Amino acid sequence: MNGTLTTWTLTVAVLACGSSLRAHHSVSMFDLAAPIWVRGTVVRYEPINPHAMFSLEEKKPDGQVQSWRVEGPGLARLSRLGAGENFLKAGDVVEVCGFPPKQEFVGPSSAAIRRYPENQKIVHGHVLVMPDGRMRSWGSYGKLDNCIRPGDQAQQWVEFLTREPLARDAWCNSTRNFVKIAATAPKALVDEIDSKMTERCG
Repeated sequence: MNGTLTTWTLTVAVLACGSSLRAHHSVSMFDLAAPIWVRGTVVRYEPINPHAMFSLEEKKPDGQVQSWRVEGPGLARLSRLGAGENFLKAGDVVEVCGFPPKQEFVGPSSAAIRRYPENQKIVHGHVLVMPDGRMRSWGSYGKLDNCIRPGDQAQQWVEFLTREPLARDAWCNSTRNFVKIAATAPKALVDEIDSKMTERCG
């Protein structure tokens, strides 16, 4: 009886660990040269390890609804962000800049990205624009400067980078470590933001 119970316990533990490992990825699995901005309504928020998730419904101009699964940080980073269980609520309207998985990590042949319903797209969210309009850091995988859009205001980004140490670290990491990844943001705007930062990257 004890042997059977031990075997069953170990089997459950291995299956649980295997599921977690499949859901845990690295930055190399995402296309940092293909930023995606999505605006939609939060359907569900899950502050879990190894990656917090939320489901988002984007209403298209033709009235169709696109479902998104937005991956984010683990619980340790959530804590550093000051993001508790009620950080996002169903019904919140948010914008997210994120990066899609590379094509080789998508589809039924890949166990690296968990499979979701066929009509649901997945993105690793890097920046959130909250319902009150404030920008917040989210997941750690991304090239932050590639989230800048041509119509963005430099001052809004400067305030974001000044207010959030994790955002500033991500900004400096983008310029140091991702130089081989195509830059998609207007260079003049990136340079303006960089010049206005009170604490420049070292």
